[in-house]
Amino acid sequence: MRINNVPIVFPTTAIDKGFALLPNVASFASSIGSPLRIIHVLGQRYRSYAERQMASALEALPSGNGLVYELLKIEKKQRRAILDEIATTTGGILAMLPTRHNFINRLLAMMSDYEKFMIEGPLPLLALPRNGALPTSIGRILFPLDLSPRSDDSLEQAADFAKSVGAELHLLHVFGDDRLLPSEMDMKARMAARSPRELYQIDKDHIQDLAERARTHDVNVIAATAEGRAHAAILNYCNAEKIDLVIMATHGPRTSEDIWKGTTTARVIQHANIPVIAIRC
Repeated sequence: MRINNVPIVFPTTAIDKGFALLPNVASFASSIGSPLRIIHVLGQRYRSYAERQMASALEALPSGNGLVYELLKIEKKQRRAILDEIATTTGGILAMLPTRHNFINRLLAMMSDYEKFMIEGPLPLLALPRNGALPTSIGRILFPLDLSPRSDDSLEQAADFAKSVGAELHLLHVFGDDRLLPSEMDMKARMAARSPRELYQIDKDHIQDLAERARTHDVNVIAATAEGRAHAAILNYCNAEKIDLVIMATHGPRTSEDIWKGTTTARVIQHANIPVIAIRC
């Protein structure tokens, strides 16, 4: 899944909550040099009103800032097919304002809409923050390292993206209760370790190797570590270091806690006040 040099794809009914963020999404797309593909999902109710809303919004978009946009009108039943087509042709990043499920829905094992797109969708997801604030310039990008081999390609994508926008790339690994599956670890090296200190050094060496790999993309890289729960440490780091954008590799649920409370990526999205790009790996 590519995130560099691809369109921002923004589906909306023109009367949903996320529609108010269209100007912000347009400015964000312009700031990273990406075209904007607006997918107007037409419903049976309030159709004429939604068409007028969309026309007014497009007229109000600022001109002269390099924004290139395209409007595509579709029926609701066509949405998944259109996203699949975009994924196999131009590629893109799906921008959406996530809905949040309460505990009762969690208890019924109902995932939120953005979690379904992260796990099953054909495109990387740009989760818009609840306050609608999107940066017009990106100086610092955070990529959390989970040290899983499946995340290696996502790191490459993040490094390329950081280079394209001239941003500093921060890599953060959190030592804590959030564990990889045994199949995702270098079990041979870990079995040979004789102390917790050696296990710690194995991870530190791995972090430095990944940082060096990111630096080969000609981007300034800062590697850091933290302790605690992964989502909380990531959010704290974002606030402390004034991060503008988070790019994360996302996996399906690994534990029962992931099912009830959401994965690390899902929990970061729930509480972040900055945009998060989730890349399925």
